[in-house]
Amino acid sequence: MSQRRHATGSGSLHRPPMSVDDDDNYSQTSETSSHSSQSDTDLQDPSLLAAAADPFQAAISELESLVVAHLNSFKEHPGIKTNPHSTDSVHRELELLLRPILEIAAHTGPAQARAHYWKSSATSAAAAAAGAGSNDAGVGVDGSGNIPGVNVNVGSNSHRRTIDAAIEEVHNVLNLELIFPVLLETAQSDSSPNKRAAALSFFHNLFIEYKLPGSYLDYVENPLLIRYSGTLYRSFEKQKHAPPSRMVLKQRTVSKANRCQKLLRYWIEASSFCILPGAFTSIEKDDKIASRAVISSSAVIRPALNHVKDKIKSADDAGALRLFLPVMKMIGGVLQRLFAMAMNGSASDHGGGGGGGGGGSNNTSGGDALKSACIKFLEIVVLCFSSRAQPAESHKKLSRSHVANKEEDFALEDLPVGHPIITRQALEEIGEDAFTVLRGLAMMGGQVRVDSGVKSDVRMSLGLDAYGQGATPTLAIVGILRPAALSYLELESTMNEQVSQEQPFPSLDRSDVDMDFQLNQKSYALTINAISMLATNRPTFFVDSSSCLARRAMDPPTVENSLYLSKAAIMTVNSHLRASCLTLLRNALSVTTGASDILFKALSSKECGMKIQAEKALRMATQAASLKTAGRAARNRAAVFYEWEGTALAEMDAFGSKRKRAGEDKLEQMRAAKAARGLGNGIQLPKNMVDACDLILLNLGNLPTSRAAVTAGDKKKSKGQLDGKRKRLFTLDYLVDAIVTNGESLISNENKWYGRDGGDAWVMDISALVSEDEADESDDMMTVKTENKKKVPAPVSFTLKTKIMDAALATKEGSPGDNVELYKEQCKVAAADAVERILNRSRSIRDTSVADFGNQIAAKMAWSLQKLKPHNELKTAADMASEAVSSTSRKLGLNNVETGVLEKLPSFFDEFPLVPSFIQYDINNASASNTDNLESEKTQEKPVLSLTQRLLNEAILAYGDDKEAESRKLEKFENTLHLYITSVLHACERADEKPLDTQRKKLASAVSSSLSKDLSVLPVVTEHSLELLSFLCDVDGITKKAIEISRKTTNQNLATAAATNAAKASAEKRAKAALLALRDAAFQRSKASVRKYAVNCAVGLASGRLPASLSVEEMALKLVMNVIYPKSPDLANHVIAAATNELERASKFACEVNDSITQSNEEALLKRPELSINPSQPLSETEKNALDRVKKPANLFMALCIRQPEMIKDLMKFSCTEGADVLAKAVRNNMPKLARAAAKKYGGAKIALQVAELADFSETAILLSFLDNLAPASGSAPGQDLIDACIKIQDDRLLDGQKDPRFIIPIISGMKRSELEGRLPELVNAEDNVFRAALHRMSERLKRQIYSFREESEEAPLVGMTLCEELVYLHRLDFASANMPQKRYLQAITLCLENDEVYTDRVVMAALDHISGTFLNGEPLPLAYMRTVILTCSKHESLHSWICNVLLPRLVEGQVYNDRRQWEGWMRCAQKLEMGDTGVSSIEAIKQLPQEQYQNYRQKYPQKGKVGK
Repeated sequence: MSQRRHATGSGSLHRPPMSVDDDDNYSQTSETSSHSSQSDTDLQDPSLLAAAADPFQAAISELESLVVAHLNSFKEHPGIKTNPHSTDSVHRELELLLRPILEIAAHTGPAQARAHYWKSSATSAAAAAAGAGSNDAGVGVDGSGNIPGVNVNVGSNSHRRTIDAAIEEVHNVLNLELIFPVLLETAQSDSSPNKRAAALSFFHNLFIEYKLPGSYLDYVENPLLIRYSGTLYRSFEKQKHAPPSRMVLKQRTVSKANRCQKLLRYWIEASSFCILPGAFTSIEKDDKIASRAVISSSAVIRPALNHVKDKIKSADDAGALRLFLPVMKMIGGVLQRLFAMAMNGSASDHGGGGGGGGGGSNNTSGGDALKSACIKFLEIVVLCFSSRAQPAESHKKLSRSHVANKEEDFALEDLPVGHPIITRQALEEIGEDAFTVLRGLAMMGGQVRVDSGVKSDVRMSLGLDAYGQGATPTLAIVGILRPAALSYLELESTMNEQVSQEQPFPSLDRSDVDMDFQLNQKSYALTINAISMLATNRPTFFVDSSSCLARRAMDPPTVENSLYLSKAAIMTVNSHLRASCLTLLRNALSVTTGASDILFKALSSKECGMKIQAEKALRMATQAASLKTAGRAARNRAAVFYEWEGTALAEMDAFGSKRKRAGEDKLEQMRAAKAARGLGNGIQLPKNMVDACDLILLNLGNLPTSRAAVTAGDKKKSKGQLDGKRKRLFTLDYLVDAIVTNGESLISNENKWYGRDGGDAWVMDISALVSEDEADESDDMMTVKTENKKKVPAPVSFTLKTKIMDAALATKEGSPGDNVELYKEQCKVAAADAVERILNRSRSIRDTSVADFGNQIAAKMAWSLQKLKPHNELKTAADMASEAVSSTSRKLGLNNVETGVLEKLPSFFDEFPLVPSFIQYDINNASASNTDNLESEKTQEKPVLSLTQRLLNEAILAYGDDKEAESRKLEKFENTLHLYITSVLHACERADEKPLDTQRKKLASAVSSSLSKDLSVLPVVTEHSLELLSFLCDVDGITKKAIEISRKTTNQNLATAAATNAAKASAEKRAKAALLALRDAAFQRSKASVRKYAVNCAVGLASGRLPASLSVEEMALKLVMNVIYPKSPDLANHVIAAATNELERASKFACEVNDSITQSNEEALLKRPELSINPSQPLSETEKNALDRVKKPANLFMALCIRQPEMIKDLMKFSCTEGADVLAKAVRNNMPKLARAAAKKYGGAKIALQVAELADFSETAILLSFLDNLAPASGSAPGQDLIDACIKIQDDRLLDGQKDPRFIIPIISGMKRSELEGRLPELVNAEDNVFRAALHRMSERLKRQIYSFREESEEAPLVGMTLCEELVYLHRLDFASANMPQKRYLQAITLCLENDEVYTDRVVMAALDHISGTFLNGEPLPLAYMRTVILTCSKHESLHSWICNVLLPRLVEGQVYNDRRQWEGWMRCAQKLEMGDTGVSSIEAIKQLPQEQYQNYRQKYPQKGKVGK
């Protein structure tokens, strides 16, 4: 598998980079990674050829790309609602972003494994025997999945021997290695709580999808019967496949359990991490994601415990414990978060009235959501860790609902015994404590304050450490729950002590109870619901639940004792309590357990006032309880029928009747529409016989009420002839003709003989079938004949109409006349209909030989019947073919491609109109087999050659061997081939226009696949046909459409987005097939011009001259560099020539747009001057567009330069052309890849000298860019060999006898400091930008030592210069001996001081300090030293104190006054700082001057204040 990169932080995923060569190539996206000798690599990662050789691998890679694209979209989402006008929330928006990933992870992955496993296994043997063929797993591959020309061994690891291996590979690659880690990382570290919540929700949804048909958990086996259910591994047929063995079934069960466990582990880990406090500094965000994590934990706990149960049942104790530990950790995290709410508030600081517990921060919207989620989670914990049945009941008496929901439920009796740690007793303790906590929440309206002493006592009794961990994972949970439970039980025992006969239900004074936190309306409602539900589903808790709710209903919350409940909320909670008590009282368990007494008393009390409802509910419960033990007769007499049930049934009946009426109305509308089709212009009969008969019967009413008038020709006939003709036999044909033609067939016209497939040309004599009685029958139909004469048997005769024979003879003799012209037209119609019947027959016949024979006849007729206009369906096909030519011509014109190749097609259409209609007809029916059912696909075979192939063959064979005939047939062949390709292009274009049209997409895939195969077997392939073929790679439109609609995906257009992405993938697959066809043409064609043109097309796609999307351009680049170039020297030369032509075109284009770029850049700089900071970036939109166009051919050519360094000469030549500035910028931007790859392959020094020899003086700029990138940007310094090479280049390329310092700048960082000191004058004399670059390179590897002046030793010479050393050596520069003007010397120092972002105050201070220190040791001060100090005073106010207190006194100590110039500078500096505005004064340094110097100073700068010496 290819190397995969996952998203980290807020970054994005990237598709695996396209590699060209490890040493001598690179692409636009990454460094090179494969060796040049691997000539038979593929076009996808690791190469397209290898992917095509393994269709399953190609399918996985394609799915990987889709997943990466959608993960990138999810990672780049801001986490807030992007469309303010949409009704969808941000959570729904994120869910829709992840929906395609969910489909791939759950359904598409296993579906691809099933599909490609059968194909791979079925085709391996055939490929080994025959070695050629095709399947639908890829385009241009043989039966084994191999591409012709690529050595892939049949039966190697490219095919999976079992479907189990295929499914496991897909699951590992897509889910375990890509999707799960990325979403887990998002849930743990993303800065948006909404995106974290979406990641958590993804795992929940994925687990649900996993159990749907065809997904990873859709498998249930029965080892005893050696069979299984579910569609994950497909159902087998005994006649065709051997059933799986017991070992296979067992292994599949293990695999299912492992997949389930891995998903649950990721899900639990993500939820557990988000539960921990401190995920966000904002309390609101932290509570928000924590509440979502608790909801996710509530969803995962049951599946996880069921999986633990299965593991224990299969005696896998270690496997059970591996999942049980994270589950317990997750439960502990949720419970700790619940009880930690007291610490977030001010509970510890309050006491007394009002339950002074719950701090305010807990009752915000985020805190309440978290609290509510935790209470719901607590309810699920109680459900899972308790028994369903009452202790006295048998385990066999389980309800039907439990059996139905067995997979979704979990209880203690489900847990097998025998595990040493995971025991029912340990889990039951957790359930009991959790239920007690719930009761306390309901009774007290919050959590009673937990004393720290109670916590320590509980921990000590359970043997927990300081972190709350014990010998078993369950003890830690008990250690969290039990202190809270004991705090409530203490209050409950106190309340029970107050029970007396006068006051059986005493009220509790809550004003003296301290609370950790209190519930508000939502969390209180959830608590009441939890207790009521537990009472119903866990009979063990029914009595305690009833007592709890009843007591609270009689002692309800009030405004006085509820801090966080409003008056309306209190009323709602009280109503909820009463309703829950009534529901429990109505349950039969209230009678059997004895809880009905307290419930009835509570509802009958004055606080509730529901005595009537309570009595009715008690009667119902008593009746239900008695029916449990009563006989059948008693149960039948019960007949309890609630009114709401009858109402619901009535509504359902009404709804069903409404649907029935709507269906009938639709049927009537459909029949009316069918009838309306017969009005006006006639109708077209459907192919379905039933629909045709239905249509005919519906249109009987549309026939004329009277016969048609006699025509002019009929008026000349005798009455007997007219009566004979008008008394035609009323047959089904007669009726059908009348309906189809809307009555026109009733009008007799002997001139039109071609009707009903030529049947109208014949006259049928049926008089022999009519008896004499019938012939002599009078008009009086009531007359009865008593005598019948027997008819003499005579045969039915058919006679050709005389008038038609006359017209045929006249046509043959060349006589003019209207009948002759009509006869000719009728003959053409007959011929067109005959051809169409042949085509339809060849499409519907099952015998392949007959179908192929029909194609042969049709192909010959297409070339023979010249200028014969097609009709009906062929006419539509001809129009579509003409539209295809027009569309392709427009596309060629938009891409600046010559359209002369298609200019001959209109005249070709006129001469042979059947040929384009046949080709388009063949294309339109190419996907017919895809729409048939599965059985027809198995039984029906395709013809040996398609109709289009027959047409192409006939075009070659139709003429003789002379030169004129040869030219003629080649022209016909070329036009036919071009027409074929344009029709395919048009079909693909139509598929991209409507992504939702699956029929168009199937048609495009089918015809593009057929085109690639046809081109491989054609005897001749023209150059222009290859250029047209290249336009299959133009998928940029659908790519942009898919990106745009993915960005705007909503709930309403989710299907559109999915269809668009599928259309994009299909278009890229077609483009890949076109690239393979170009490869085959370059490899297999014997004609050199064709091979050359195929290479030109591939290079044109890689360089962007021919239209293609970015991904297709990358595949084309890899095809050129990894496949075509290394194949042979001849093809390599073609590649080089084509790439040179593309670079030359780019250079000309750059010169043409140079003026417009210059103008646009000037306008952009006026608006935004900061754009000039980065010279590698485009300044304007015009320059950006031009740069995008020229960088592709430049990248391709630079990739070839690595293979052949001498090509760098042409690179520099074209990029340095006057006016080609944008091309030069593109070359410089990509020069680092070229330089590093060339240095790695040939050595930096060698390639530097070689390129320098190739470069002219006009190409110095590109040479300098190349040398600049040869030196390593980071890591070790440049080697000595590269340093020597650059110095040699500098010595050889003198400019007016002077050395150009720019040649040594790339390697300055590797030169010794002593050498740099000697070359410093040379650098100072250079231009300012060169000088700055040199200083930057000197110190770029010494960032940590910028403030120090290093001491050098002979054993270890220093390399480079720190910033401090640069300033020191600049001051010490002997400009006089270097023939440097003093002005330039001072200007160089000023340039450094002005760059205060690099030469900061600390750097300047370090340099001045070092120079002053050497001054004390006897070394004279440099000339510019005091000037620099004065400039520093003006620029760096932060150094005033150091200058006044350290530097100036030090200079006085070194007797600076002995040097006249330095003394003058000292005085000016001291005077500048003496009365400074910053509060720092140099007066103390002045006082340290000797008397004479002090007087001199005061004479020049008199003292303004009162301070004296």
